[in-house]
Amino acid sequence: MGAYGRGMGNFVANLVREIAQHPTDQEFIAYVANGDNLLDGALPDWLKTRPLGAANSIWAEQASLPVAAIRDRLDVLHCPANTAPIALPRRIKLVLTIHDVMFMMPECVIPRSSSRYQRLGRSYRRFTVPRAARHACTVVTDSHSSANDISTYLALPSERIRVVYGAAGNRWLGHVSDDEVARARRTHAAGGRFVLALGGVDPRKNTARVIEAFALFNKSTGRCQRLIIAGLPNRAVAEYRACAVRAGIAENVTFLDFISERELAALYHGADVFLYPSLYEGFGLPVLEAMTAGTPVVTSRVGSIPEVARDAAIMVDPLDTRAIADALTRVIDNAGLRHELIARGRCRALCFSWEKATRELISIYEEALQ
Repeated sequence: MGAYGRGMGNFVANLVREIAQHPTDQEFIAYVANGDNLLDGALPDWLKTRPLGAANSIWAEQASLPVAAIRDRLDVLHCPANTAPIALPRRIKLVLTIHDVMFMMPECVIPRSSSRYQRLGRSYRRFTVPRAARHACTVVTDSHSSANDISTYLALPSERIRVVYGAAGNRWLGHVSDDEVARARRTHAAGGRFVLALGGVDPRKNTARVIEAFALFNKSTGRCQRLIIAGLPNRAVAEYRACAVRAGIAENVTFLDFISERELAALYHGADVFLYPSLYEGFGLPVLEAMTAGTPVVTSRVGSIPEVARDAAIMVDPLDTRAIADALTRVIDNAGLRHELIARGRCRALCFSWEKATRELISIYEEALQ
């Protein structure tokens, strides 16, 4: 996992890293994409990896994985990234993590993506996930908000759904030096102050409205502050740069592709505010990452975010550009509020840990074995 990844990628990497720290008399096998090194290092004897095929391959998931599970005589198969084989022998117990059911929601709730790849992925999940969920012995999800959505959209009884919270996914957050923060600020913000956001091709990430709200913030306050949007694929930059041009802040926005976890950690630490007005989240790991780094958060009051953030962030209507801009002004101009959000955020982030999540998941595996 050399580059910063999305939420599910972080979830899987942190889960495997933590399992590797829990000695057990059970044997674990991690099926990985060809060439993927989950831990960037040695594994304990009882945790083995098996290459399965290309990443995000339907063939690997629906054909190679069931064959490998049978060959390796698995008792329990945990599929941790929303989808699973729809055909498994009954003797293999399936634990399925469904992070969210956005793919089942109407477009008035989750806007249609312009990405053909994402639209195909949505169709694939609409077909496979309800079928896989029906024969899973346990469905695991990241929040009670997601559990309610899963129960509603997949018609699953609530007793078959277990909530296991994740935690901050970036392992470098506690190991950032002042020099690294200063370097990130020089490199991406000309040494000045900046607001950090995470972008995406998916309209759910609300990237265009982030740009519009930031332009409104700069104009209403007379500032010339910088906005850094990280995690935006190069193929999408032209569209959002045009948005920045229309908003009159093209010179004040820096677009970054996927960056290393370490560089992202430095940006979290250096930002005045982390801005994350997502239209929907099954959990929202970046919110916890920013809190762990001691960065005030402005985010949405939708989906799971209020459950995760509680009183440790400023929450707004993600469709209200003026409300987003006003929240930025409040946090940046009010030193007392900033310090209060930083303290609350760090305290809230301590409520979540991968050690606790892994213990709960191992308990679910043990239950499946009985």
